[in-house]
Amino acid sequence: MEGSHRAHSVIAGVIQRLSVSQLKKHKLCPRAWYFAKVLRLPEPTTGAQQVGTEGHAQLEHYLSTGEDVLGAFAKAGAHLLPTPGPDLLVEQPLDGAPPLTAGGIPFTGFIDLVDARQLATDGVLRITDHKFTSNVARNAATPEQLADANTEPGLQMIGYAAWALSQVERFPGLRELELEHLYYQTRGQRLAVSVLASVPVEHVAREWRTKVEPQVEQMKAHAQAARAADVPANYGPACTKYGGCPFMAKCLTGETKTMSLRDKLLSKPSESVPTTVAAVEREALELPAILPPDAPQPAPVQVAPGATEQPAPKRRGRPPKSSRPEPTQPAAAITTHDSSVSEHEGSGNPVKDLGVQALFIDCIPTAWGVLQPESLTQYVDTMARRVSQAAGVDDLRFAGSDSSLGFGKWKGALAMAVRDDPPPPGVYLALGLAHSELMQVVVEALEPSFGVVVRGVR
Repeated sequence: MEGSHRAHSVIAGVIQRLSVSQLKKHKLCPRAWYFAKVLRLPEPTTGAQQVGTEGHAQLEHYLSTGEDVLGAFAKAGAHLLPTPGPDLLVEQPLDGAPPLTAGGIPFTGFIDLVDARQLATDGVLRITDHKFTSNVARNAATPEQLADANTEPGLQMIGYAAWALSQVERFPGLRELELEHLYYQTRGQRLAVSVLASVPVEHVAREWRTKVEPQVEQMKAHAQAARAADVPANYGPACTKYGGCPFMAKCLTGETKTMSLRDKLLSKPSESVPTTVAAVEREALELPAILPPDAPQPAPVQVAPGATEQPAPKRRGRPPKSSRPEPTQPAAAITTHDSSVSEHEGSGNPVKDLGVQALFIDCIPTAWGVLQPESLTQYVDTMARRVSQAAGVDDLRFAGSDSSLGFGKWKGALAMAVRDDPPPPGVYLALGLAHSELMQVVVEALEPSFGVVVRGVR
């Protein structure tokens, strides 16, 4: 695990230092890296990150001192760990002498574990990174990925291996590296699995030279961009990974913002502004073009050619829907609810004044009027933390049998809290639903209160 480094790593478009986590973030999405490291926008922490931090601290103490302070998750992998001892390099810094560099830029960070006990006899060095995950079978990397710097896990491990190659005096006779991810399962069965890739030093040097060094040159160029819009974005899995990108709204509606709903209405002075709920719903639904997470980067302006509308339950006195050609390849399913939309005196914002709430589930609107799309992730984390604190537990998902949240009761408690304190009116993105049980519970509780609900269809 890489340690926290609070000094700014990018200043005035010039990269001062790098980390392996920065390489991974840039590989996943250059624009997300730009938001985080160049514009230095804050990123929310999650309960899963807290579990990983605690687990790493336990492992570090145990391997350094031999004192068994391992919690339930880390203890499941105790049989896969080397015997503690002073010869193990635990939380080894990358910026030692000499530091790891690429493109002339030094790296900072820490390697969880370096074991040189086979070096003298076999010329083998093992580098281990601890991974806490909810599902080992689904999330574990393969040995092939650990050896390939074009993959996220491989980029990390090749970076650590490249550091070892630079330590010629410390590791004499090094000819082979064992790159290991040691996984600890945090949900369901207590389980730990080791994934190991053995690679010669020549392979590591080649991967670093041909894949990582060119990426660092790209990062230098991206760091000098004047606007986020000038940095490429990887629309697709990167938008939904790890519970959803925290910069989604800024990425989609910042400097490439299309004409707002208010502007569209004001540009038609000869037409009356729609005043009924149904009219506003129809106007709103015609604006966004739904972009599934695995679709290519959208054009600046699109109009819903890939959306199909599912009619809401019939209600007495409801005006008929406007005619619309049948789509040929639906990309999203749209559901509308009227209960959350009410008329009142306005403040000049036709959408917000009517209390319209829109929820996009595993899909992305390329335009949504005057309201900027906002990720639901921070709201989910806030509500989960609030329920956890009320029950006196660190993480509601891991509440014990003696807790009021035990045996899955946390789901009902979270749903109740969400219904009592929903997010304010706006346009929200719920991404990565299949990978977050917290997000699933929150979306299920909130869905009836949204005026427009759009689900991505794969």
